[in-house]
Amino acid sequence: MKSKLIGIGVCVMMLATVLPLTALATTTEPETQSAGLFDRTTVRGLVLFRRATDGGKTVHFFALRIHYRTVKISGEHESGVIRMQRIQMPNAMTGFYGRFYICASFRGSLNV
Repeated sequence: MKSKLIGIGVCVMMLATVLPLTALATTTEPETQSAGLFDRTTVRGLVLFRRATDGGKTVHFFALRIHYRTVKISGEHESGVIRMQRIQMPNAMTGFYGRFYICASFRGSLNV
């Protein structure tokens, strides 16, 4: 009787230590970052020093304060405020971008 209780106690102790270790040993693959072909980003805010590069494919500027919102095809939303940073965006965008203000939408995401 005493050896049965000791055996049960040892099994319980082994289960208590092995189960958490096996749960920690599982690995999860990181999600692959999509190229952003179906993502849509909307930006609005104050900018300075706008210039086109790469043969007019991208636009670089200095963001004083920009609000952005990215909607991904999976339904995820990402939004935020960018202050006092250099920004790169594709030139193929819909909307208005002047010398000091931008309000536009484009496919893809921002490169900060």
